[in-house]
Amino acid sequence: MKVKCVIIDDEPLARKLIKNHLSHFKQFEIVAECENAIEASFAIQNNQIDLLFLDIQMPEINGIDFLKSLTKKPKVIITSAYKEFAIDGFDLDVIDFILKPITLDRFFKAINKYLDSNMISNYKEKPQYDSKNDILIKDSNKTYRIKPSEILYIEGMREYIKIITPSENIVTKMSLIKFFEQLNKEIFIRTHKSFIINRNNVKAFTASYVEINNKKIPIGRSYKIPTLEILNSKL
Repeated sequence: MKVKCVIIDDEPLARKLIKNHLSHFKQFEIVAECENAIEASFAIQNNQIDLLFLDIQMPEINGIDFLKSLTKKPKVIITSAYKEFAIDGFDLDVIDFILKPITLDRFFKAINKYLDSNMISNYKEKPQYDSKNDILIKDSNKTYRIKPSEILYIEGMREYIKIITPSENIVTKMSLIKFFEQLNKEIFIRTHKSFIINRNNVKAFTASYVEINNKKIPIGRSYKIPTLEILNSKL
């Protein structure tokens, strides 16, 4: 089965270079080449897209805002001349960030990341639940069984998360966004772009942080109103 791709870049030469690099991979099919987010939105709505090659600096709507606007996100490889956008991209769970000019060697590495993630995403990124809702998390060569009620909070570290429990800290390769999708939203709250908390373990809170197990966890500006509303309500 072909991997259906869309190239989004306002520079014709940049689109041509990606197209040339992609020609080395016969299993990839370019469905559309778009010079702005509006064209790309139309292409995504009318096709089943697997992978986007997305530039950041574009007229009208930049790549980051465009990606945030998508309700159903294909996998994304960002291509940009500005490395300062890398953190924003990884926070949105992109596969890779390639700095322009794009060399063939660097492009191959990004494609291999996509292929790896596509083959093992169900194993690597999605926590599995048994009948009692325990979570199975793989860390190196060991698998942990965690009860959601035992989780104090989770800290995001780019491509990794750290799960804090009373007895141990577990680090695994997974995005904070993907992990949050598996949790009960009545119990777990996203308080910051880098933190998820278990509201049942909150000992105290202010307008700027929550306190769990003597740890002060920040409340981000954009998360403040929903976080405080939930913390001030009863289950």
